[in-house]
Amino acid sequence: MLRRCPNHNFNDAAQLHILYSDLKPQTTMILDALTGGTMMSKILEEAIVIIDSIAASDYCNTPKFC
Repeated sequence: MLRRCPNHNFNDAAQLHILYSDLKPQTTMILDALTGGTMMSKILEEAIVIIDSIAASDYCNTPKFC
């Protein structure tokens, strides 16, 4: 969504909230477990690093994209 519309004007906190609130319950449980608590209790910069790390790892597990 963000790549398709780079001029969306959502700040980082709003983007994190939108992403997290739209995840399936199973995914939020996994994400929270990976962060050692709840993702939304992390400071914004830490949450962004975690999400970027997970996204990069998942992206490279798909051979056609690496």
